[in-house]
Amino acid sequence: MAPPPQKEGEVATPAALRAPAHVIARVFSQLDCVDLLSCSLVCRQWYRDSEELREEWRKEYLETWNLQGLSFQRQTQPPCPTCSIRSLRTWCP
Repeated sequence: MAPPPQKEGEVATPAALRAPAHVIARVFSQLDCVDLLSCSLVCRQWYRDSEELREEWRKEYLETWNLQGLSFQRQTQPPCPTCSIRSLRTWCP
């Protein structure tokens, strides 16, 4: 498949991003959760294309945790005194 002609100054879209949706879906279905998450960060289209599979991985992960009797709770911490931006204080150690 030949790439579409480019206008001067345009950057060519990589072939992987021009692949048909059914090809991308087949590739994504073969990936583990870590690789799928990495692919979802490539571009907006891949993020949308991987959304259903990422949700399936998330559900499977949570079900496994529940079956093993494990749980996780978000622990709140006092605000970090060195952060001046209020929203960032939740990310500080």
